[in-house]
Amino acid sequence: MVDDLKSFRRSWIQHTGMQVATLTVLAATFSVVIFVASFSMNFHRFLASWGEGTQVTIYLRDEVDNAAATKLTSQLEAFREVRSVHFVPRETATEDFKRQMASYAPHLLADADFSNPFPASFKLQLRGSAATPEEIAGLEQFALKLQTLPGVEDVSYGQSWVHNYASFVATLYASSAIMAVILLIGSLFVVGNSIRSSISARRDEIEILELVGATARMIRRPYVLEGFLMGGLAVAIALSINGALHVWQKSVMTSSLVLARLVPLMSFLDFVTICGFIVVGSMIGALGAWLTVRKINDGWSAKQSLES
Repeated sequence: MVDDLKSFRRSWIQHTGMQVATLTVLAATFSVVIFVASFSMNFHRFLASWGEGTQVTIYLRDEVDNAAATKLTSQLEAFREVRSVHFVPRETATEDFKRQMASYAPHLLADADFSNPFPASFKLQLRGSAATPEEIAGLEQFALKLQTLPGVEDVSYGQSWVHNYASFVATLYASSAIMAVILLIGSLFVVGNSIRSSISARRDEIEILELVGATARMIRRPYVLEGFLMGGLAVAIALSINGALHVWQKSVMTSSLVLARLVPLMSFLDFVTICGFIVVGSMIGALGAWLTVRKINDGWSAKQSLES
C-alpha cells in the first residue's frame, strides 16, 4: 500500500498538468451532480411545505338538508386523511360571492331576480401534503372515495393544477437523474484518459514487471488506487464547493423578504449522503482506472514495444 501511494505521488510530480486538469474536470462533474442532488432535496422540501394542508371542496346536492349535512360531517371527520371539516351553507357561499363581486358587478347583485346559484359545500383540510407523485395519486384516490358519499354532487381539489404539477415534478426528477448518469459516465472516460497517460509514461516499467513474473494484481493495483484516490479527492472538492455555495445561497435568501421564510427549510446533504457520494466517486474513479488497465499483464507492454 505504501508503494502504491508513492506511485500516486510520483504521478502527480511527473504529470502535474495532466493530474490537475483531470482533478478539475472530475471536481466540476461531481459538483454538478451534487448540486442537482442537493437542489432536488431542498426543492422537495419547498414543495412539501407549500403543499401542506391540501384543501378539498365537496359540493352537495340541493336536496341535502341540515340533518344530512350533520351526518355527512361525522363521516368526513372519521377519515384519517382529514384534518378539519368546515361546512359552508348556501347562504354563506352567496354572501361571500357578493362581497367579492361588489366592486365588479354591483348592478347584477342589486337585481331582485338574482338567485342563489351556489350549493352548500364542505371544505376539507387534509393531513400531509401533495408534493410527490405518490401523494398526488393518493389525493386522487381519496377524491374518488369522497365522490361516492351520499349527497355529494362534485369534488374539487384543483384537478388540472395537480396533474400539471405531477407531470412537472416527474419530468424534473427524470431529467436530473439522466443528467447525473451522463455526467458520471463521462467521468469514467476522464479518469481513463489520465490513467492511460500514466501507463504510457511507465511502459518500460510495466514490461520489466511482466518479464519478472509480477501478478496482474501487483501491476494493476497502483493505477486502480490512483483512480480511486482521484475520484474521492474530486468528490471532496465538489462537496466543499457546494457547501460554500449553500452558505452563500442561504445568506442571499435571508436578505430577501419573499424568500426568507424558505431558509429554515434549506439544508445541505446529511453525513450519510456525503459519505455515500465519497464512496461512489471513489468507486467510479477506481472503475475508470480498471477499465483502462484490465489488459495489463497479458503481454500488453511487450506488444506495445513490438508495435512501436
